[in-house]
Amino acid sequence: MPLNRRHFLLGSTGAVLLTTRAGVAWPAQAAASATTPNWQPNADLLRSLPRLLELASVPGLALAVVDGRRVWRRGFGDAIEDPTRPVSDETVFEAASLGKPVFAYAVLRLKDAGVIDLDRPLYDYLPIPEANNPRMKRVTARHVLSHTTGLPNWRQQPSAMEPTSDPGTGFGYSGEAYFYLQRVVEALSNKPFGRLMREQVLDPLGMKQSSYVWQPEFDSRMAAGYDGQEKRLDVQSAIGRRTQAIAGEWGKPLTEWRYEDSARAVQLVNPQWPVLPLYMVPNAAASLLTTVGDYAKFLTQIVAPSDGSINLSPATRRAMVKPEVRLNSALQWGLGWGIQRDEHGEVLWHWGANNSFRNFVIADAANGRAIVVLTNSENGPRIYERVIVAVTGHDHPAFLWI
Repeated sequence: MPLNRRHFLLGSTGAVLLTTRAGVAWPAQAAASATTPNWQPNADLLRSLPRLLELASVPGLALAVVDGRRVWRRGFGDAIEDPTRPVSDETVFEAASLGKPVFAYAVLRLKDAGVIDLDRPLYDYLPIPEANNPRMKRVTARHVLSHTTGLPNWRQQPSAMEPTSDPGTGFGYSGEAYFYLQRVVEALSNKPFGRLMREQVLDPLGMKQSSYVWQPEFDSRMAAGYDGQEKRLDVQSAIGRRTQAIAGEWGKPLTEWRYEDSARAVQLVNPQWPVLPLYMVPNAAASLLTTVGDYAKFLTQIVAPSDGSINLSPATRRAMVKPEVRLNSALQWGLGWGIQRDEHGEVLWHWGANNSFRNFVIADAANGRAIVVLTNSENGPRIYERVIVAVTGHDHPAFLWI
């Protein structure tokens, strides 16, 4: 049976058997600062999470909270329901669009290194036929990272990349634009995307359990995805295993695949698929696989950067969090991140929604803290919103944008 990116169905689920598995623990309650309350999962939340997962029809969840350079992380519920495998802080999830800020960080590092100019048209760097039109010839890396290219999220059929508005004039979320930028940085660096990401972000931060392509060691630790009716729905892991087999047949590791390899593999994975970025791996916009502990290492670098070469320059860091486009009275977008400004202050945020995985992250750089929630269900927002509110102590306008 051919793989289908939207509905690769592996079977139905059984009863929900929820367990918890401890990672690194902090005290259930700690003294809060008079001016800046701590973000932490309190005892009531930890007790109630298994029941909340059951009520929300979400098999499993992984949670990490960053406080300076200290990280609390833990898994709840099931990574796989049948046979039961509990979620731990080493369970691998589809990060979905949470891979975009990681890629954006790599692009900003390349900007600091003088490899790419954020305001030079991408067409100048890589004049692909699909982008040979007046609007696309003006699209820059800044437009891509701030979602102001005017492109749709993804093309569904082979066609020209046609922005529906002038670049820089309005917000329009686009994975397609991210993939074009991926091709550009691959060409500029003369390195395959998987290796480039390892060198620029993953290895320097010690994210050894993260990859934009499938790794054999993920087999025993990958969470299964579940749709809204609690039926098993695995997509990236199925594509990953198939591309791993193709890589073996070609004698070329997935981390060494370039765009041409990814395009060539599409119809070997599924002959019914058009050769479009939506179906390609690695994919900067959508294919990151990670653990909650690994993603917390990235968030630590965002909110409490260490000294070292992995840091962005002060000017580039300021540019990352500077609003480029307004969404509404509380929300804007910077370079790779959403920006939320309300009575509680300013935070960065992003969501992830691939197939049967739903995730959310909030990062408070001013106070050195962050939270990320990964879930393996289309019903994930039912639970991650409650968890984030419980940890941060208030609601977030970003929840209403999705």
